[in-house]
Amino acid sequence: MGQSFVIACTECDYKKELMLGIGMMYSPANVEGFDSEFTILPSLIKSKKTLELVKCLLNEKQGRFADNYGHALYHCSKCGEFYERFFYHIDHESGSFEPTFKCPKCRVVMIKFEADEDDEKNIDLSRYPCPKCGRNGLIQDVNSMVCWD
Repeated sequence: MGQSFVIACTECDYKKELMLGIGMMYSPANVEGFDSEFTILPSLIKSKKTLELVKCLLNEKQGRFADNYGHALYHCSKCGEFYERFFYHIDHESGSFEPTFKCPKCRVVMIKFEADEDDEKNIDLSRYPCPKCGRNGLIQDVNSMVCWD
């Protein structure tokens, strides 16, 4: 089940809602299949070039998605903004593939947040300055956390 939460700054009015994880429609058949009416991968992978590469890896190179796919949190090291992107890992006969995502503002490759092994629901934002005011006041607003499916 996915979760929605808000990153907020205690020093200014910065707020950003993000949805992470997966829902019921994200079954392997709906993610890996391209011929089904229920396929969702084309809506998750925005780049046509990357979508064609994924099709090739799955169909021609016997690729398979690892179990850890889903919406993940990314951070731009240049402007400091946060984004959600659909993360996936494909193992195939020639190796593996994971997407990289560029910040829409800076065009810098963003860094994926790794979940805390002890508490996957909490994200440590203490070392990141606010993208709006630059001060260290970012928090995860746990009161706004919602599960989605």
